[in-house]
Amino acid sequence: MVFKMNNLKRGYVKGKNIRLAYIDFGGSGDYVILLHGLMSRATTWYETALWLRENYHVIGFDQRGHGRSEKPEVDYSRNVMIEDIAIAMNELGIHNSIVIGHSMGGSIAWGLAISHPQLVKALIIEDKSAQAPSNDALKEWEKFFESWPLPFSCLKEASIFFGNLHPTYADHFIESFEEKELGYYPIFKFQHLLKILSLSFEQSKWDELKKIKCPTLIIKGGSSQFQREHAEKMSKVIEKCQFIEIPNAGHVVHDDQPELYKASVNNFLMEL
Repeated sequence: MVFKMNNLKRGYVKGKNIRLAYIDFGGSGDYVILLHGLMSRATTWYETALWLRENYHVIGFDQRGHGRSEKPEVDYSRNVMIEDIAIAMNELGIHNSIVIGHSMGGSIAWGLAISHPQLVKALIIEDKSAQAPSNDALKEWEKFFESWPLPFSCLKEASIFFGNLHPTYADHFIESFEEKELGYYPIFKFQHLLKILSLSFEQSKWDELKKIKCPTLIIKGGSSQFQREHAEKMSKVIEKCQFIEIPNAGHVVHDDQPELYKASVNNFLMEL
């Protein structure tokens, strides 16, 4: 099922026992697959997709529990989320693509490159470590979600709340809100996100990085919590890997420093 709006095509495709939403941002040439981070959705890649589609055919997926994709009460393991994307890509006839993943999406992206190498010819991992977080990290996320003053009375209020956390979060995260009778609520459920987090926090993933065989670029925000030593270690473990740190950028590098991000991605892709 596909709907066309303003030169963008919105559609649904099969995942693993669920229906995934996607956006075809347009363009032609090799496919670029965009995988968002936790609390985000495909539309948060909009500005990035606009310049990517000048040379590539760009597709963004809403991952399970996010955006317009289905939100089951169970099955939020990383392996299931990887299979969602693999099944969806096969359904759309997409193979041998460039996959860009931010944060959670970065982990899904490199898992896809390992388990389905025919789908991924190049990989870009944005601000995601292979090191498991501390034991207290999940509790910190729970406290963070509890601090949200829901419902927000308007999108401006939501924008101010997220902007106080980090300036570019103001635009980024309000993409994931919808209006209901009492105000604006996220279009995801906290319990689903906590399931994703709890399962992803179980163990570090250093050993699996050795299985990545395609050219890979690791991008780190200069002021993000992604430790430089972890990024450098990842770049040494992955066989064909480059690493770049972009200054004055936090966790969402493509929003904080879009021009430097664009240059880094284009330089990498031109070398393929």
